[in-house]
Amino acid sequence: MSKMVEPLKTGELLVKEGLIRLDDINLALSIQEKRQESLSLKKSRLLGMILCNLNLITPIDNYYVLHKYNKLMSMQSAMVSKKMLSREVVLRAQNESQQQDIPFISRLLKNGLVSTIGMQRLLFDLFHIPFRTISDFVFNKKGSKKLVQLLDKFKSRENRIIPLVLKDNTILFGITDPENMLFIRKLNELFPQYRFKALFISFSEFLKFYEIIYASDRGTAPSKEKPLDLSLLLSFKTSIKDPEQENECIQTLYDRYELLRHLIGNPKRGNLQNEFNKFIVQTHKRITQEYKNHSIEFSLKKEGRDVKIIAFPKNR
Repeated sequence: MSKMVEPLKTGELLVKEGLIRLDDINLALSIQEKRQESLSLKKSRLLGMILCNLNLITPIDNYYVLHKYNKLMSMQSAMVSKKMLSREVVLRAQNESQQQDIPFISRLLKNGLVSTIGMQRLLFDLFHIPFRTISDFVFNKKGSKKLVQLLDKFKSRENRIIPLVLKDNTILFGITDPENMLFIRKLNELFPQYRFKALFISFSEFLKFYEIIYASDRGTAPSKEKPLDLSLLLSFKTSIKDPEQENECIQTLYDRYELLRHLIGNPKRGNLQNEFNKFIVQTHKRITQEYKNHSIEFSLKKEGRDVKIIAFPKNR
């Protein structure tokens, strides 16, 4: 009989993704145990939050890994489990936010279903990212030109995310929804020289600062210049010998393919991972049979607003 394999724990998943070492897990666990034994604390902190405090990972990294492996607790589930709101109220508020095209967080606050303090506590407990008002935020207009080069106004509006501060090599983004962290992480792949941090803000404050930061672009046609440096995506190459086994390589290629499509102006699409996998398998099979090679090198090519998958046989 086959033996059931236990699912990997959060720390093990972070190790698998190359974000921490096994020694880091032991350190975080020892801190977690000491906190749990303390009489002044009634509950232990999540391992990912401790790793964030130790600066071993970022909250964005933590969110990405938990989301990727379906271990993430959503705001909706957390509010129900913590008895902040009933499941019926949460579902109704979620439907209203979708119908009115307003982020779920802002819908809850606007309806008075959750207090600002309650929302701050929930978001920090779940994602280790603060929620705060930026109505008194002092914006440096001299830095706006650099900020809009990192994220143009169209991507900002579409994702309800806005760059607020660029200081040294750190960029602070205002986000309106937890899933914005997935977009930030992909954006960080384009600009690995920067460290990306996030701050939850309300939708009304997003609209306010959107007008301030992108004021110079108002009423003008989209720039013909690339708002982002796409060279890292376009220079990416991966060699695949066995597409049936190298799922991680195909996943990386797919993620970069969809990110490039999105960044050059195409709308987001549903998950087409299965179709993409079949295409890679078929392409690999055709080229290996034609050229009698075992390894195929895949890369991306931009043609206008279209993205092509380029495949070449490798000699070795």
